[in-house]
Amino acid sequence: MAVTVAPLTTTVINAVPGHQTGVASGINNAVASVATLLAIAIFGAVTLNGFDRALDRYLQTPALSSSVRQVIESARGKFVIDPSLTTPLGADRPLAEAVVKESLAEGIGIAMLLAAALALASAAAAAFTVRPSKSRQIAARAKA
Repeated sequence: MAVTVAPLTTTVINAVPGHQTGVASGINNAVASVATLLAIAIFGAVTLNGFDRALDRYLQTPALSSSVRQVIESARGKFVIDPSLTTPLGADRPLAEAVVKESLAEGIGIAMLLAAALALASAAAAAFTVRPSKSRQIAARAKA
């Protein structure tokens, strides 16, 4: 997503009259900052939701011992296992760690799919809405 910042800023600055470039730049920077904060919050929430749902699915497995269930339940909403809880697990410790790792991978995968969908949507929006400037059109006609 970072590769789109410079072209987007250039497009915004070129789209306004020269005497308003300072205002356009300020608004562009403010919107970019707010968008970054929202993206972090939204992607974090999506990842955590996917992580928790995957944990819930594993908790429905009847073969899990009560101590493994307790450790998995303690990871809900945290992305990690409390190390003090895994010590008494013994041979079940790798199972609990694997469940949390796989759940985390699923949550991150969901966030990556969302990011890809948003990138595709923004590319489509740009393709249909961004038009060449008048000076580029004139230059293209002059070359032809």
